[in-house]
Amino acid sequence: MIVGAPKSGSTALFQYLADHPDVASHVHREMPFFGRDGEFALGWEHAVEKYFPPSVGDAPLIAKHTMAMYDPVAVQRIVESTSAVVVAVLRNPVPRAYSHFHYARLRGWEDATTFEEGLAREAGRAVSVPPQARDMQYVGNGLYAPHIRTLLDAVPADRLRIYLSDDLRRGALGVCAELFELAGLARYEPDVTRAHNEGRAPRSARFARAFLAVQRPGSPLRRLAARVPSRSLYRARYLVNRLNEGPASFPPMAPETAARLRERFTEPNAALGELLGRSLGAWEK
Repeated sequence: MIVGAPKSGSTALFQYLADHPDVASHVHREMPFFGRDGEFALGWEHAVEKYFPPSVGDAPLIAKHTMAMYDPVAVQRIVESTSAVVVAVLRNPVPRAYSHFHYARLRGWEDATTFEEGLAREAGRAVSVPPQARDMQYVGNGLYAPHIRTLLDAVPADRLRIYLSDDLRRGALGVCAELFELAGLARYEPDVTRAHNEGRAPRSARFARAFLAVQRPGSPLRRLAARVPSRSLYRARYLVNRLNEGPASFPPMAPETAARLRERFTEPNAALGELLGRSLGAWEK
């Protein structure tokens, strides 16, 4: 179970692991089952029916919810109700924040036109309202230390692995081999040369926001869609989103913004380095 962090390489790792011929992965981009009280109350069979292909059978499963590590309740549920290996991937929080801002605009969550405007708005957003507010914590989601402490306290050491995105970039095959072995799976080398979750930009930011609005609870389309199987609904939503996506070439972050963020993350990164027992000096460059 990959539990975070968003825009840190977790999607690429998920795809590499899902390539293993013996495992099954969910159809949806994310599986937020453990963080949703109503869904979790329905039980694991409901999760399998909703998120995984009908042919899943008894295959070992690979799953991902990149916001799970920020939710202690979800982490505890994963630990207590499964035997899953729990995996976190962490990225330098400065470029991670910038990447996450552009992703939020792509999905229609964010209507700020500049990164600096998005950062200014972040402080006034309650984490739980609207549902995407946690996804728009560009700085907040890069303050890793408290959440890694939760993982270290809650997850048995033999079931927990924490990587940096640099580890994945330099040695994806080694990371996959370690996780396959830890999960008791046969050796397998996935194709780690394929790109996953590359930066994209909305062809129309207005359409992205409008499409998001019609999916919210209470909308007529949402009530109608309730009759459609979740897997089919997700595929349709995915196709519509893809039609509104185009290639992106984002300008570099403004130097003064980057410098301000590096200063903001200096102490949190030092605390994280102590927890992990490794130097994060490269993140300061």
